[in-house]
Amino acid sequence: MKRQRFLKSFLLPFLITLFFSCSEQNQQEFNVTGNPYLFESITTLPIEDQYIVVLHETQLSFKIDDNDYDGMQTMMRQEVEGLFRQYKIAEDNLERIYSLALTGFCARLDQSKLELISNDPRVKYVEQDRMGTLGKPTDKPPFKVNEDLGPNTQVVPWGIKRVGGPFAYSGRNSVFVIDTGIQLDHPDLNVDSKRGFDAYNSKKKDWNMDDEHGHGTHVAGTIGALDNNFGVVGVVPGVSVVPVKIFFGPRADFTFSGMIAGIEHVGVRGIPGDVANLSFGGFDSSTAVDEAVLRVSEKRRIWMVIASGNSRLPATSFSPARVKGKYTITVSAFDSRDRYAWFSHYGEPIQFGAPGVSVLSTWAGNRYRSETGTSMAAPHVAGLRLLGDIISDGYVLNYPISPSDPIAFRNNAK
Repeated sequence: MKRQRFLKSFLLPFLITLFFSCSEQNQQEFNVTGNPYLFESITTLPIEDQYIVVLHETQLSFKIDDNDYDGMQTMMRQEVEGLFRQYKIAEDNLERIYSLALTGFCARLDQSKLELISNDPRVKYVEQDRMGTLGKPTDKPPFKVNEDLGPNTQVVPWGIKRVGGPFAYSGRNSVFVIDTGIQLDHPDLNVDSKRGFDAYNSKKKDWNMDDEHGHGTHVAGTIGALDNNFGVVGVVPGVSVVPVKIFFGPRADFTFSGMIAGIEHVGVRGIPGDVANLSFGGFDSSTAVDEAVLRVSEKRRIWMVIASGNSRLPATSFSPARVKGKYTITVSAFDSRDRYAWFSHYGEPIQFGAPGVSVLSTWAGNRYRSETGTSMAAPHVAGLRLLGDIISDGYVLNYPISPSDPIAFRNNAK
C-alpha cells in the first residue's frame, strides 16, 4: 500500500515555511489562553528513486479528452505500460497515473532507468518526488463551546465580520478543502464525504477522509461553520465542504505526488464555480504541483484559493503560492487591526489580504480553537469567492513593500 511504503521511508522531521504565530490575543477567542498556533519548523526531502514524469501531450498515441476522465486514465495507463516495456521497467514500479492535473505518472526508477526515461522524446520533464510533514500542532488545548461556555453560545469570529460576513448561500457549488481531511461528523459543519478523497490509500474502500490532525477542520469552519446557536459561524454558513486529504496522520505527512492526486480529484469531482482551498502555499518550488493547480483551475473553471505561506519572503519563491492564473487567488494575512501579519509572504502574485491572526474556528474532536497563519487567511477568501467577485474596502497596513494588498471584502452582510 502506498501509505505504508511512504511511512516506512519517512524517518526524519522536516521544514516547511508555514503557519507561524503572533502573540496578539483577541476578544473573539472567548478569552482562551495558551500559545498561538505553531507548527514545527520542517522542510521537504527528496524521495529516493521516486519521480513525477510529465509527458508531451502531442507525443501521446491518443488524443486527450478532458471530458472522459476514466477513458483517459485507461489510455494513460496503456501509454505508460508501453513505455515501461520499452525500457524493461517492472509495472509494479508505477505509483500513480495522472491524466487531468498532469499528463504523466509517478514511478520508482533507479538511476539507469531514470536516464532512459528522461531522454525519451515523449517526456516533457521529470521532477523528483518529495516528502515532508507539517508536524503536530502546538499543545494548546481546544475546547467545546457548549461544555465550556454553556448552551446557546455562538460567536461570529472577528475575521468573518472583517470580510463582511456571514453570508447566506443557496447555490449549488461547494468548497473543496485540500488539507488534512475534515472531521466528518463535526456538529458545526456540513461535510460532503461522498465527493471526498484520500490520496494515500489506493483502494476507495480504504479511504479515510477524517481529520487526524485538526488543520483541515479549522479551515473548513472558517469557510462554512453552521449558523446554529453554538460554536462559530463561517463566511458562508452551512455550505458543503468536501474533504480532499493530502496530509495524513497526526503529524500531517505528505508527498508532492499525493498533493497532485488530490488536486486532480478536485478537477474530476468539481464543477464550474466550485472553489478549492489550498492552505499550503509555502512549499519548496515544484513545477509539477504548480502546473497541476493551474491546469485543473483553467480546465474546470474551479477557483483555487492559495495561502501565500509564512516565512516573510516573496510569494514568488514558493509553490503553489506563486501560481498566477485566471482562476487562482493567492492570499496574505493581516491581524484584527488590518496590520500586516509579520510572518506572511508578500508581493506578486498575491491578490488579497485576509484575517490570519488569532482566528477562531472548528477543530477535530467536536472542538474549537484559535489559530494563526496564512492557512487561516485563505479560507476567508475561499468563502467569499464562492459568492462571486470579491471587492476591497481598504489596504493592509504596514505592508513590507509597495503596493500593499487589498483587503478581501463583500457587501450585503447578513
